[in-house]
Amino acid sequence: MAKIDYTQLAREIVAAVGGKENIISVGNCMTRLRFVLKDDSIPDKEKVASIKEVKGVMNQGGQYQVIIGTNVSDLIDYVKKEADLTDSKAADKDSYKVVKEGSLWNRFFKTIAGCIMPMIGPLVASGIIKGLLVILTTAGVLKTTDGTYILLYAAADAVMYFMPILVGFTCGKIFNCNPYVTAVIGGAFLYPNLLTAVSAKGGMTFLTLHVTSVSYANTFLPILLAAFFASKLEKLAKKIIPSVLQLIFVPTFVVIITVPVAWLVLGPVMNILSSLLSKAVMGIFGVSPLIGGIVIGACWQLVVLLGLHTAFIPILMNNLFSLGYDPVNAIMGLSVWAFAGVALGYALKNKDQEKKSMGLGNMVSALCGVTEPTIYSIALTNIRLFAAGMIGGGVAGGILGALGGKMYVYAGDGIFRIPAMINPKGIDISFYGFIICAVVAFAIAAVVSFIFTTNSKDEAEEIETTEKTNDKKETRQKIYAPVKGTAIPQDQIKDETFASGMLGKGVGIRPSESVVYAPFDGVISSVTETKHAVGMVSDQDVQLLIHIGIDTVKMNGEGFKVFVKDGQAVQKGDKLIEFDREKIKAANFDDIVVTLVINSDEYQKVECHNGACEENDVIMNVE
Repeated sequence: MAKIDYTQLAREIVAAVGGKENIISVGNCMTRLRFVLKDDSIPDKEKVASIKEVKGVMNQGGQYQVIIGTNVSDLIDYVKKEADLTDSKAADKDSYKVVKEGSLWNRFFKTIAGCIMPMIGPLVASGIIKGLLVILTTAGVLKTTDGTYILLYAAADAVMYFMPILVGFTCGKIFNCNPYVTAVIGGAFLYPNLLTAVSAKGGMTFLTLHVTSVSYANTFLPILLAAFFASKLEKLAKKIIPSVLQLIFVPTFVVIITVPVAWLVLGPVMNILSSLLSKAVMGIFGVSPLIGGIVIGACWQLVVLLGLHTAFIPILMNNLFSLGYDPVNAIMGLSVWAFAGVALGYALKNKDQEKKSMGLGNMVSALCGVTEPTIYSIALTNIRLFAAGMIGGGVAGGILGALGGKMYVYAGDGIFRIPAMINPKGIDISFYGFIICAVVAFAIAAVVSFIFTTNSKDEAEEIETTEKTNDKKETRQKIYAPVKGTAIPQDQIKDETFASGMLGKGVGIRPSESVVYAPFDGVISSVTETKHAVGMVSDQDVQLLIHIGIDTVKMNGEGFKVFVKDGQAVQKGDKLIEFDREKIKAANFDDIVVTLVINSDEYQKVECHNGACEENDVIMNVE
């Protein structure tokens, strides 16, 4: 087998995916190069797949995957060099991945995750410092008026208070516009003189239009929407402003329009939504405390996350002052326990020590009443983990609502809310019920989070740049014969590349018929331009190469008819390819159908069966 020129191969692959200008980051797993591209519509799949050493192409979960084989680890450094990506650059740029696939809801959550990921470290640090300050003030070691407390609290709260600026910058990266401009727009949400003017008696106007008083500190949704609007405006500005003037006037055009629009439109919209939401929730709670408890317990963190919680505050405070208790705030506090459980489940399931430590730290922070690190660094990176928190909070909230739980004084969250549940007349069901429900919320969310957390570094919803070569997947997949004939041992295939096992373990099949069928349920990852080979990925992530003949690529598609296309979902038994055995033999090529598990090194065992086989016969077991 000829020695591979990795420099040339890297040059061809980088060029085929759109050049280094189109590459945000690149990493590798056992068999694939994994690109995060600025625009994944640029690469020509057929062109990429036609490169000599490329075995297939997949575009999945925002990653453009080029299947190379087990020698991909030898290639990755050449690709990074050709793409001008150092590890630090890749790690930095990888945070700004644009997710273009999936449902609108999933894209929304993944965009949020993309905005927040660069801030995970500071967010976790913020939670730890706030948690320590809560403990120290509760223990009487510090007072909130002490200079030490004020300075440390400023350090901890800065990442949350100035979130519109930080998110504005990352949004600029994600929406492919000037990140400094979107950061400036975020700063305008927090400008002190403006905040003073809009909150003063009588407020203020802009061109005779009233500007609504809204606090944008600790929010991300308004700046996300404003940055998206700014990105569209910037594209328009670049079309109408001459290139020689764009450096100065494009930012001017974007800022002078976006900031007023954001304040004039987003503020009123958020106030209206918040008011309607609070009325709807309180209405439900008034009719049925059980249903109201479920809704509040499940949705409260989402409401806060979206910045729609302000209309609830007057209601909660009014209940405390007029009634002497508040049933709603008691239930809201359970959501904090639920997200502490999410952090624990995440930590217990993860074998990655860094993620495990982060999860445990976030759990402690949440139990002290600070949930932001858990929400932003864990729950928003996987929508199912956010759902775990909602499930735990909803179940516990429904129980406490039915029990008639009440909060008697305003207090912090987490463990510091427990004393607020004590009735001044004596401990009653509110106290015991809250403790029971807090445990329920914590336990349910932890279990669901544990189930939904994945250790697979191949997870499509996560951005991964490395995989450990000694990780083995635990799964079971039966691979049925793709064609009727006789299966022979891999080492008897008359091609060194296939026979050596370099591309993965498998068998060769001497066909007695001329139709290739899907050997399992899955997705077509690639079809070669010359129609002689097809790549598949099973629902268990087993990657299969079905290659018809030896050197049949030279037939340029003659004698082959393909019935599927890239990305198509197929079921076992679906027709994939018809081939003309006589034409193959007439061209002096071997017509053997090579069937290989190209990511076999990721599994414990690939058991191959030889002998006569038909469509419903198992030829390989992957474990």
